[in-house]
This record gives sequence, structure tokens and C-alpha cells, in this order.
Amino acid sequence: MIYLLMLVGALALVAVNLWQRRGQTSRARQWARGPYRDFAQRNVLVLWPALAVALVGGALIGAAERLDLPTWPGVVLALAGLLTWLAYAVLPLPVPAAVQPRWYREQVARGGRSGTGARG
Repeated sequence: MIYLLMLVGALALVAVNLWQRRGQTSRARQWARGPYRDFAQRNVLVLWPALAVALVGGALIGAAERLDLPTWPGVVLALAGLLTWLAYAVLPLPVPAAVQPRWYREQVARGGRSGTGARG
């Protein structure tokens, strides 16, 4: 049962994260504004997707155990997600430009780096 909850949690996290990344409404782009933009960028673009990958990996482990299939794909996903989450949560690693949506890169290029623009 816990594996099913992990899968549902991962899917919910992916749905919210995709909504934020696509940024089609001002509410969806709200994370990209304000004094905590760098913190929110790390959460939306790296930490939450990494957590979703780890949860999917955990769900795969449970499904594989129930079906007597190899569990290594789930273990690989869970470890990759957890190690990525841990690295970006603890270390001051920059968020790769490859995971930044185009609208976000354009906004940063127009308005400066962190909340220091016309707003103050």
C-alpha cells in the first residue's frame, strides 16, 4: 500500500511541478518573482523533480517485489533521485540552465539575477 501512496505522491508532485515549469499563468510563475527567487528556483527546478524521481523509484521497487521482477531499476531511480536531492539541498550547486524554462531564462536576463530590479 505504501508503494501506491508513493506513486500517487510522485504523480501529484509532477503535476504541480509541470504547471509551475510551464508558467502559462501569472500564478504558475509566482515562484520566479520576489526576494526568494533563487531558493524557489532550486526547489521547483531541481529538488521537487528529484524527489518525484525517488518516489517513482520506490513505487517501482514495491511493484517489482510484488510481481517477482528485478528491483534494480527502482533502486537506481530511487538512489539517483535521493542523491540529486541531497546534493542540491546541501551543496551550493548552481541550477543547470538546461532545466530552466525558456520564459524563466528570459525573465532573469531582462530583470537581473535575484530580486534586485525595479522592485525593491
